[in-house]
Amino acid sequence: MRDASPGATDLREPPPLPEVRRIVLDALRGHDADVFLFGSWARGTPSRTSDIDVAILPRGALPREILSLLRERLEESHVPQRVEIVNLAEGSDALRERVLLEGRRWTGS
Repeated sequence: MRDASPGATDLREPPPLPEVRRIVLDALRGHDADVFLFGSWARGTPSRTSDIDVAILPRGALPREILSLLRERLEESHVPQRVEIVNLAEGSDALRERVLLEGRRWTGS
């Protein structure tokens, strides 16, 4: 897994990743959770039609309204790609393992 500093924009990140990261981290501010980019965007192999996959691994209860708010903010943003948000606390063990092994950490320890 590759780390990405949560405080600074990674100049190597292609648009629209910095905006997606900002929206996700802003929505989760005050909640204890790790955030990962995974899938083709994390591998650096997105196609023109690839969605952006973001996984959230909360360290405690994460209110559902936070995820609803996050999805709403992403839909209202200028990000042209579809952004898929996955709560790893509710996902399969296989998906969690895949994200933890292959994902790019956006925040957390």
